[in-house]
Amino acid sequence: MASTPETFIPPKSKNVLELIDIDSESTFELDTKERFLHINPDADFTVGNDFNIDGNNYDAILLQSSAFGTLTPKALVRTIKKIAPHLAPDGMIIFILDNIGRADNVEAILEGKAPTARATLTFAEVVQAVQDAGMIPVKTLARSRETRVRRAIAELAQTQLQLQNFVVAAVTPEAARVGTTLIHSYIGERMVCANVRIHEPNRMLSTEVGVILRDEDVQDGMHLVDKDAYNNMIFINQRVSSFSPEAGISTFNEISSRGYLLIEEMDDHPIWWKEKYERNKFINFIACHGVQASTENLAELFRQFNPNVRVFGNHLSILPPPRDFDEEAKQDRPVSIFFGALNRDKDVEEIMPALNEVLAEYGDKIEFNVIAKRGLFNQINCPNKNFLGDDNYYDGQIVPYDEYEKILRRSDISLLPLRDVIFNRSKSDLKFIECAGNGAVILASPVVYGNSVVDGETGFIYHDQKEFAAKLKLLIDDGVKRREVAKKAYDYVKHNRLLSQHYEERLDWYRELLAKLPELNAEARKRIENLDQYADAIAHAWE
Repeated sequence: MASTPETFIPPKSKNVLELIDIDSESTFELDTKERFLHINPDADFTVGNDFNIDGNNYDAILLQSSAFGTLTPKALVRTIKKIAPHLAPDGMIIFILDNIGRADNVEAILEGKAPTARATLTFAEVVQAVQDAGMIPVKTLARSRETRVRRAIAELAQTQLQLQNFVVAAVTPEAARVGTTLIHSYIGERMVCANVRIHEPNRMLSTEVGVILRDEDVQDGMHLVDKDAYNNMIFINQRVSSFSPEAGISTFNEISSRGYLLIEEMDDHPIWWKEKYERNKFINFIACHGVQASTENLAELFRQFNPNVRVFGNHLSILPPPRDFDEEAKQDRPVSIFFGALNRDKDVEEIMPALNEVLAEYGDKIEFNVIAKRGLFNQINCPNKNFLGDDNYYDGQIVPYDEYEKILRRSDISLLPLRDVIFNRSKSDLKFIECAGNGAVILASPVVYGNSVVDGETGFIYHDQKEFAAKLKLLIDDGVKRREVAKKAYDYVKHNRLLSQHYEERLDWYRELLAKLPELNAEARKRIENLDQYADAIAHAWE
């Protein structure tokens, strides 16, 4: 997610006030409310330009530069003191200060135009004003965006050219007493899983007071911070498995000796890497303080090796806008069917005869879009089909996420087949909520999706080829029913499956474990000493 102003507001915030200059020409400021409501649609978000604030207990008050950037430092201190009493006890004031030396301004001035940013305060003056007003700056950073300008200008302004805003977040001294918590993530799989499992949840956690993020790719090696560098330190090992039991034990000893809480993150069944896990004897799940997984099926497996397992389901970090189905219904276009998934060719093979039979019946009334291997695409019997991947990039199975979402938003039906095998039974329902958030009705197997989809209400479940064909025809023929189900699925995601509704659960669990870290260290060492006792669990892990 880009670092736009709304990303600095704690996503849990239920009562938000943004102060701007209503007469400002910047639509960037006016869009902050709309963007935040896609993160937390239940928030009460007020926009105003009057420092005489009505009401109390704001979780966040956002001050855009247009509202305060031309005040004197002393006037800003008075303004902060006037605003602070309206905060909730753990509320936050966030200042977004324009950088008057940024590229937009430099170009405007050289062209004889008025600068777009008119702030006169400096970053240091804002920080000092916060402190003089009796508040504590808990986050200070510079926010940039890509800007292209003439080379001469770039040489003149150097790095300051790209700096768009300074951001200062402040809380009361009481709220700042929580101390510092480092969340240090070690990323083993960045292409597919890291964003939804690590980066998006951690980005939301970083809005909490005292939470600091650090992440490293496994290719760059592990670089631990000094012992006691922070009040609390959490190391999240994402899908980096040790080569041997000895290597895993060595890693645990090194990380735990620095005072870290070590959490193993895994969201797929290890059978995909069976040889590796048989060699290392599941040491990553034994020699750690806790394991976080995406499904209860995985949690049951990991609890055989470690009692401290917690399920954090997958959720959307941003709720897409609802589709205008009434307008779409007026368009004379084919019904659009979508299939897109990584390594699921065999899952589609079970329904391919029934699928091709239906496609042959409807002919060019169907548009079929596919993200998969070329061989699977070639098996689909549809005159109006599109291969959306790049054969030279992961065999065509992966496209940029924004492209994937665009495809979903123009699809009427999304096919989600999963065979009943051990690997699939451990997968999450992420594709269902991605489809639901973008208005595509799913036709899915009962494996995984039967646990979260209400058949005929928020999607459709099939149990054999005959039922698959019948429900696919229903979805093709009945546009009214299709749109009705799509709206119910969207509402389900809106009220139940947004990350803003769940991200705090992670920090609560980490703090629960941190409170008993010495005990967890002793338990982990005892498990390591008795590795042989897990032989049966390893043998049965593949059943």
